[in-house]
Amino acid sequence: MIPLSYAQRRLWFMNRLEGSSPAYNAPVVLRFDGAPDRGALAAAVRDVVERHEVLRTVYPAKDAEPYQDIVGDPDVRFEVQECAAGDVADAVTAFARTPVDITRELPLRARLFTVPAGQDVLVLLIHHIATDGWSVGCLLADLDAAYRARAEGRAPGREPLPVQYADYALWQRDMLGDPEDPQSTAHEQLAHWRAALDGAPAVTRLPADRPRPAEPSHRGATVTGRLDAAAHRALIRLTRARRATFFMAARSALCLALRAAGAGPDVVVGTPVAGRPEEDLHELVGFFVNSLALRADLSGDLDLDGLLDQVRDTDLAAYAHEDLPFDLLVEHLNPERSLGRHPFFQVMLTAQTAQDTTVSIGGIPAALDGADLATAKFDLSFHCAETHRPDGDPDGVRLGLQYATDLYDEGTAHLLLSLFRRALTALAEQPGDTPLRRIDLLTRGEQRELDRRHEALTRAESRRAATPGASRDGERSGPRPATDPREEILRGLFAEVLGRDEVLASDNFFKLGGHSLLAGKLSNRVRTALGLPASIRDVFLAPTPGQLLRRLGEGRDTSVRPALRPVPKALRPARTPLSAAQQRLWFVGQLQGPSATYNIPVVTRLRRRVEPGAFAAALADVAERHEVLRTVYRSADGEPYQEVLEDVRPVLEQVTTDGPDGLRAAVDAAAGYVFDIGAEIPFRAWLMEEADGGQVMVLLVHHIAGDGWSTGCLLADLDRAYRARVQGCAPERGPLPVQYTDYTLWQHELLDGEHGVASEQLAYWQKTLDGMGPLLALPTDRPRPAESDGVGALTGFEVSAETHRGLLRVARRNGATLFMVVQAALASLLTRHGAGTDVALGTTVAGRGDDALHPLVGFFVNTLVLRTDTSGDPAFTDLLRRVRDAGLAAYSHQDLPFDRLVEHLSPHRSAAHAPLVQVMVQVHAAGAAPGAPSALDGEPLLFRSTGAKSDLTFALTERAGPDGGPAGLQGVLEYATALYDEETARLLARRLAETLDAFAAAPGAPLSGPQYGPAAAPVGGEAVLDGRGLPVPVRVPGEVHVLDPGGAPRATGRWAYPGADGALHPVATRTVGGYPVEPGRVEEVLTGHPAVSGAAVAVRDDRLVAYVVCAPGAGEAELRGWASERLPEYLAPARVVRVARLPEPGEETAEVPEEEAPAAAVPADWEERLLGVFREVLDGRAIGRTDNFFKSGGHSLLAVRLLNRIRAEFGHDLTLRDVFRNPTVTSLARRLATEDTDAPAPPGRGASPALRRRTRAGTRNRG
Repeated sequence: MIPLSYAQRRLWFMNRLEGSSPAYNAPVVLRFDGAPDRGALAAAVRDVVERHEVLRTVYPAKDAEPYQDIVGDPDVRFEVQECAAGDVADAVTAFARTPVDITRELPLRARLFTVPAGQDVLVLLIHHIATDGWSVGCLLADLDAAYRARAEGRAPGREPLPVQYADYALWQRDMLGDPEDPQSTAHEQLAHWRAALDGAPAVTRLPADRPRPAEPSHRGATVTGRLDAAAHRALIRLTRARRATFFMAARSALCLALRAAGAGPDVVVGTPVAGRPEEDLHELVGFFVNSLALRADLSGDLDLDGLLDQVRDTDLAAYAHEDLPFDLLVEHLNPERSLGRHPFFQVMLTAQTAQDTTVSIGGIPAALDGADLATAKFDLSFHCAETHRPDGDPDGVRLGLQYATDLYDEGTAHLLLSLFRRALTALAEQPGDTPLRRIDLLTRGEQRELDRRHEALTRAESRRAATPGASRDGERSGPRPATDPREEILRGLFAEVLGRDEVLASDNFFKLGGHSLLAGKLSNRVRTALGLPASIRDVFLAPTPGQLLRRLGEGRDTSVRPALRPVPKALRPARTPLSAAQQRLWFVGQLQGPSATYNIPVVTRLRRRVEPGAFAAALADVAERHEVLRTVYRSADGEPYQEVLEDVRPVLEQVTTDGPDGLRAAVDAAAGYVFDIGAEIPFRAWLMEEADGGQVMVLLVHHIAGDGWSTGCLLADLDRAYRARVQGCAPERGPLPVQYTDYTLWQHELLDGEHGVASEQLAYWQKTLDGMGPLLALPTDRPRPAESDGVGALTGFEVSAETHRGLLRVARRNGATLFMVVQAALASLLTRHGAGTDVALGTTVAGRGDDALHPLVGFFVNTLVLRTDTSGDPAFTDLLRRVRDAGLAAYSHQDLPFDRLVEHLSPHRSAAHAPLVQVMVQVHAAGAAPGAPSALDGEPLLFRSTGAKSDLTFALTERAGPDGGPAGLQGVLEYATALYDEETARLLARRLAETLDAFAAAPGAPLSGPQYGPAAAPVGGEAVLDGRGLPVPVRVPGEVHVLDPGGAPRATGRWAYPGADGALHPVATRTVGGYPVEPGRVEEVLTGHPAVSGAAVAVRDDRLVAYVVCAPGAGEAELRGWASERLPEYLAPARVVRVARLPEPGEETAEVPEEEAPAAAVPADWEERLLGVFREVLDGRAIGRTDNFFKSGGHSLLAVRLLNRIRAEFGHDLTLRDVFRNPTVTSLARRLATEDTDAPAPPGRGASPALRRRTRAGTRNRG
């Protein structure tokens, strides 16, 4: 591919940045004095296009890199349009303003406007990427020669051009060399420009009539003037005396004029240079022109001669370094970038000798003219055209000013052009030793008017800067946690394109070394990775990851979100409801009873001693600042509400400890404190005195009032308050933007208000989670108990810095986040360990989408369900793309609270496990670099974990090295001790680290690739093999095969995993209601009943049916109740059938009729009355006696209401556990009829899907 020249590359970038527009059209207009031969003229135009490759070149891009595509047989558009004489000017202008798409269209098109009077007009519309001012003469000379030949009926016979533009583009790169090579021309010239422009102002401040828009329209207009002949002659004499040029005099005068207008003494002006250093380029059409940034220093005691001498020396040095393309200059000097202004200079100056506009094409006289495109590439473009008498004497200078109408009115443009003319006159007429300070170009009235405009402009810019939304993420200092994975992906894409280890959400693309072409590559990567319609313009207008995400999201989010504002206390409802997240925790508390499971402890061994009185006062200050820390959670008629308490102080306990063991016990006791959130505020603290004089601070917040993000907010406010209190004063801080109560009310409106998002987001989740099983089928060490006890433990693991870096590379190359990489690896690990290929993982999101929530303590976190399809043994990168696409969709629907999702999806509810997800995964970014030292900083201390909110929670935290680069991951696995042994937890944690190692090194490997240790040894002539027929390592399930000596292994149809104990552990392969069923465990529980001597369990019509041999008097209801109290709901048999003997496999047997009623008889009308209560709570929904409450629309809060109604109707106090265990009218009525509410401890667990006999004590009852 042939690259573009640097000048072309800049124009290509502008075309992509601003879209196709007439701003860079360069029309050539010929007004004939007669009517040319249309056919000959059309052929001549095609000849010219054939002669100059640049006129038949298009400029597409590959991977955001533009290249020249020279068209061999171009379709040159030559059109003829008849036009009335009075309409020609408008028609010409309209055609000349036609945008050209240089990526697909030839940069030249022609139209001949025929006029009845015979004065035709030819317009050659050429995009600037293929031409410049010098090129017009080359073009017309070739057009004349070609037309003469075609008019004579022959082809033009000119010699071929010595080079083509593509040759120049390649030569230019060779000539300049690598800017990083000290021996290259580019490196040497860059050094000059770096010194020349060091510290130059980014903006030339002039008295504009309006503030600069974020995006220029490039609309422009022109005013003209003239410098008289006498002043012109004087300037020529001056320039000869000072060994300068007319351009140098004009630039000196322009700097004087701009300084007078308010630009200051440091003035940078741009000018074009031809850029044709080789003679072979002189006849070539093409875009060679380069821009130079010329700086002048008008400070100090400089006089007019000194100014001109300085300008002369600066210009000569600039011309000696004019080969460096302006685009390279901008790329390497990296000035502050803005779409609203040109880099380095916004004022352009050109000076030339006025050209004769009379030409001849094939002997037909024509006038070379321009078209008024009403465009402006710069804020101000000053033009000087010297005119001369026939004898060559100076005859005056035509002056012009093209100005951007976005900024200036015509009157202001006239004033600025007048100042330029006055400065030229002063330079010509004033003595050379006149100090610049004595050059007065403005009248007093003009000076006052300019001062007024400067003040007005400053006020307007200040108002705009203060407008909400004007200062976004890019203007914040310091990192902040990402609230959207797309932001992390953007940060990774920024880093990848810029070649950096890390880019923060507030880092500016251009300040980190980004430039135009890299902006194009970035926009391409964003479109590919995120599917967002990013353009180069977007990168300029939003140059930080945070800003870019916000900008791209604004166009896609059509929902109307309510504003989050503080609600005056007088307007708050009498009872403020809980937020959705709080409501879920409140319900869990009602279900499980008070516990420390949802405590958030912060334990720190302080580096400096704390004064207890000041510390207690600071705790009170923080509670005063954050209402949520002094809120209790009461209920009325089963409905919880928030009550914010006034004049309440957090409890501070001071404890003296005795040695390390005493400290550890005291810390564990504090971390395990059980809050009564209905009666006490959810915030308290301890100061523990150690024997050596040290202190340990323990802060404890109940999760209903805080989350992980809140910890930073709490510590910052507490530190600030303590610093003030030790000085004897109250902390000085402005009020928080909102309180948690305001957020709660806003969330309810967001979800269920007039424009609520709940229904749309719910529809997404219903579709996404349709058909997902209720429980992840991951084998456990013990049977799942009927109720989760919430007890857990922790085990740690490490991921190396090398793997950390590799994982980040994989993430960036695949447009993903580190979290997505970890999620994919964990899903792969769980699939390999028996969880199946439909893996549901949960994760938490910050839930702080509004900036006003960032400094607030509170419980905002929400849980997302991330469904992962690992089927087909895909390559890890393919799985990562699945994870990324599903994850981005999930995060864009994160407003729907998890509790609301569960409520509407109505999955099977069980007290044995969490709904929808039982395995959680979290990845935390490295902590921010330490700022100012805190009065309360110190060393974090570990404490004993007492709770497990899920079966397994994998949490990884990034570590940063001294240079801020990736230094590894610190992992923690929290596991439920009711299900897993410590050895198993350690094995799973270690294998996740191994999985990450493997896929960081070989991301293209299949999921079956990682090897988890040596294969397990056969057991009793049997071995467990995977799908490839290979033996599996410990804990990895597979099919059991019999090892026949001398023959191939024979599959048994049974599945198991080899344990560390050397035994094979069966794995359930059948499901009932989506749950993996373990008939052996149900049989074991039933045979534990005193009256049952044998049991066999089978799956019938997606239900478990138990066949039992039992003594007379034990009815079905009693036996089902026995099983229900000892098994999770999904394992309780739907029917218990009494038989005389257990059937053989495949055999049917006769049922023994019931002999007695259940032990606890239900009063005759209770079921009917209870059915009425169910229907009332469910808003009249039709429900039968055996219908499940939760599958009929019931949910957590409705279950609380149900209990209240039962208490009122029957006078009995049941618990939420009772509703979960007995979710039907019939079963709950039976529970009402008993007095025993205590469930015995759950028994052990077996697993086998086959129907088999089980008899107690090895006997068999044959009936």
